[in-house]
Amino acid sequence: MSEVEFIDIFGDNLRSLMEERGYTQRELAKESRINHATISRYLKKECMPTAKSLVNLAFTLECDLDELVPTYDYVN
Repeated sequence: MSEVEFIDIFGDNLRSLMEERGYTQRELAKESRINHATISRYLKKECMPTAKSLVNLAFTLECDLDELVPTYDYVN
């Protein structure tokens, strides 16, 4: 999976979780302690999230990391 594919899937997952839990960008930014502009860039699929941001988002959205980040399907 390329970085572009990762960012694309992450952005979609983040948007879905925000909608499910009723968060606006500003609310999520405040609760997760991530800059509002950064949240916006994630949703526009413009940048890769940091590990710290992923943990903060998962905690705030009350979800597992695998709900935010794309996973690989390994076939033997």
